[in-house]
Amino acid sequence: MKFFYTTSSPYARKARIVAIETGVAEQLDLVPVTVRNSNSKLLRYSPVGKVPVIETDDGRILSEASIICDYFDSLHDGPHLVPQAGAARWEVLRQEGLAAGLLEGMVTWVRETRRPKQSAKVLDLEASRTARCLDAFEAEAATGGLDKPLNIAQVTLGCTLGQLDFRLAAYNWRAGRPRLAAWYAAFAERPSMTMTAPRDS
Repeated sequence: MKFFYTTSSPYARKARIVAIETGVAEQLDLVPVTVRNSNSKLLRYSPVGKVPVIETDDGRILSEASIICDYFDSLHDGPHLVPQAGAARWEVLRQEGLAAGLLEGMVTWVRETRRPKQSAKVLDLEASRTARCLDAFEAEAATGGLDKPLNIAQVTLGCTLGQLDFRLAAYNWRAGRPRLAAWYAAFAERPSMTMTAPRDS
């Protein structure tokens, strides 16, 4: 199946990591594309123009990282990245909601820093949201809440922390968060993380 992506997108990275971790990656034909470009070949497949996008072998087009990750998670017989039922499912989804909110805020923050006329209010709001979410994950790490079998919340959190290093290096997110920093240092060594490290095309 075709997988449309950019090497700098944390959302595309998230889906690539899931593909690698579930063994689906070998089925993918990686297709690098441009975004925010009216001539992008991606627009022939998705009018939204955002990555990731996949074209399945039967011609179905799927977009949005969460949907694609769910699709990849359905294609293998191993442990699922989202437990299928019970309290464990809702606990992973609770953490995934927090990690997704952290990622959304970080992306908004980065985009605002690139505007010719930046909004101090937006910058402050997103910096505050990022700090709150990071503090919450520091608390999770301190109580062993991140020490679980691999799941989608961990993947999202790992991608987000990697993106903070990539796009907001001056923001020292590790300061005051030693347990989260230690968790990330170990998680970042996973082959799926090193193989998908963000870079500008």
